[in-house]
Amino acid sequence: MIRLTASVLATSLALTACNPSAPVSGDIDTIAPEADLDTGSETETDLTEILADPDDIETVGYPEGWEMQLYWSGEYPNGFAVTQEGTTVMGHETITFGEYPPIYCGLPHKATYSPWNVARMISDELVFVAMTFPTTFTINEDVSLEVFVGDGVEQLDLKAGDTLTYKSYIAEGFFIAEKDGVSYEMNEAALPQSTEFEQGPEDEEWVQVTCADAEEARAWVRYEQALQAPGVEPYEYTGFGEAADLP
Repeated sequence: MIRLTASVLATSLALTACNPSAPVSGDIDTIAPEADLDTGSETETDLTEILADPDDIETVGYPEGWEMQLYWSGEYPNGFAVTQEGTTVMGHETITFGEYPPIYCGLPHKATYSPWNVARMISDELVFVAMTFPTTFTINEDVSLEVFVGDGVEQLDLKAGDTLTYKSYIAEGFFIAEKDGVSYEMNEAALPQSTEFEQGPEDEEWVQVTCADAEEARAWVRYEQALQAPGVEPYEYTGFGEAADLP
């Protein structure tokens, strides 16, 4: 059996969107929830093979400052399901910022697109990516925090006036922060209430899908745009870490 994380690669961060170059860190067996699957090594290999290499993902038009993460954040990550026959969504050849020529992509009836729907992820070689805009936050009083660094736990001492970069939300109040070139996983609830957070644009979540056509075309679909299509609805989870195509 294999254990899958809430977002498959919840500890992964790639660097810049325009030229992602950082290697993927983390693995598929590190963060809850657990989704036990009666699968052998062949399925595990198939899943590993479709996990994205950021060097292979192109983006177009994103201004400086945007970065790429190879997962969708959240205790229950966003997901959508196809509720009608003949549903078509607007996609793009690459992850794009702004208006670019679309690809009109048919999706199979009852398909569910969620980082937790492993069967669909494997069969359609889905790739989940979010474009994020890191911001800063300032500590206004001395504090010592328990943080995660890699596979270990450390105590991080911060002084009033220290500024850190808020890289990406994970789940359940935890997020990835960076200070002096080191990435930390920390809990927002542990920060002093006086902490000042800079506001930035919302994440833009994309999934690369296999279209339901004879050519099995590939297209990048943005979550918000998918929901604008007739026959697409937000997926309603029935349990933590559980997602499947509609019955």
